[in-house]
Amino acid sequence: MRRLLHFKLNPNTRRKLLRFRSIQRGYFSFLILAFFVVLALFGPWLVNNRALIVSHGGKWYFPTLGADISGKTFGLDYDYETDYRALKEYFENTEKHKTAGDWVLLPPVPFNGREVCDVFGNLEWREAEKKYFLKGEVFAEGKAYLLHPNGRFRREWSVLGGKLHGPFCGYDIHGSLTERGRWEHGTLARYEKLSAQTEGTGAAAAAGTTGMAGAATAGVTTVGVGGFSEPLLHNLRCFLPYPNAPLTSGHLLGTDESGHDVLARLFYGFRILCVASLIYLTLTYLVGISIGCAMGYFGGWFDIIAQRLIEVWSNIPYLYLIIFLSSVLIPNLFGLMIIIVAFSWITLTYYMRTGTYREKERDYIAAARLLGAGNARIIFRHILPNTLSTVVTFVPFMVAAVVFQLTALDFLGFGLPPTEPTWGEMLRQGTENFESPWILASVVTCLVVLLVLITFVGEAVREAFDPKKFTTYQ
Repeated sequence: MRRLLHFKLNPNTRRKLLRFRSIQRGYFSFLILAFFVVLALFGPWLVNNRALIVSHGGKWYFPTLGADISGKTFGLDYDYETDYRALKEYFENTEKHKTAGDWVLLPPVPFNGREVCDVFGNLEWREAEKKYFLKGEVFAEGKAYLLHPNGRFRREWSVLGGKLHGPFCGYDIHGSLTERGRWEHGTLARYEKLSAQTEGTGAAAAAGTTGMAGAATAGVTTVGVGGFSEPLLHNLRCFLPYPNAPLTSGHLLGTDESGHDVLARLFYGFRILCVASLIYLTLTYLVGISIGCAMGYFGGWFDIIAQRLIEVWSNIPYLYLIIFLSSVLIPNLFGLMIIIVAFSWITLTYYMRTGTYREKERDYIAAARLLGAGNARIIFRHILPNTLSTVVTFVPFMVAAVVFQLTALDFLGFGLPPTEPTWGEMLRQGTENFESPWILASVVTCLVVLLVLITFVGEAVREAFDPKKFTTYQ
């Protein structure tokens, strides 16, 4: 069996590959595609919210290679997975860790395709107007914050009409409530210093809760308005609504309407397309070549019955089937590809059937039978190597077809779940947010570049393997 499955390139195939290399447009397009596919293989080391390396306390940690590492491992006060971007900022802004030589190395794009990112903007205090401004306009209504070096909230205000108005809260570095008060149209009306707190308040504070309810405390010290002065010229921050423009808070291509980093979304969407194409090609060629080769080689009643079954199967509208299954099931990539492959192998089967019919009548097949070769040896050693050169030219165009189908299904809402980083979902968001052109522009650019590269490769492969162009009849 090992000998049966051993393929060796014959001189004719090698000449075809050399012709493909001589077609520079297709050859260089192939190299560019191969480069991006290799980059996709190293996704966790290039685009990820986990750090590549963390040096802490004389030890090195590699978060991308193992399980989740809790914040307590690095001296933080929570058990869930570490926020490595906040940890990097904490190490850089804390003298103790700077002295100890602690550091964090993040990937080039420190965001994950499924991560919802909090994006802060800086509020500008204008003394002349006595108001806070955001991007040149009065900050009409929202929350303003100061942060601790570890990323937790330090103080929190309500802003109305560009002035501090409403509840005020302050937290320690662990997220426990330590201050509270109230502002009235830019004037501090009440302030209390809390020396201790009841159980549960700190958890709410750490989550950013702004309500005053549940703040029953012990050791409350009420300070007169004159005993506490909060300067208004702080560089306060506020959460920016999604989507956000490129180059905002480290997001090179901005964020989408759900708060996902667009570049990370594009990268992981390309990875999904690569995996989908691999599954699609493997299953389609496996089914199409097997059935087509069997029909052409054995012929007779098997060929007739198989053709009638294929005709019936090809008349089933697979789009309606996908819509039905999407409405009753939670689709996943492999299941979706199974449905697409189930209706995509038929054309390949006809080409293999025709090629096998032609090859099995040649003299070298008759000579192999006379020498005692069995059906398996004839098929794997003689027929398949001489028929695959025809169907291999379909590979680039089949990849382009599956990219188009997956993108279209995700755009219509019948593909993968919206939480998955797919280009179709980004395309839908872009068409619904024309005021944020970077979303649509980025995904359309990637789609056009990818499909153009695939088309160039397909044209070069078809030209290099064209028997009519490079065959001389004697």
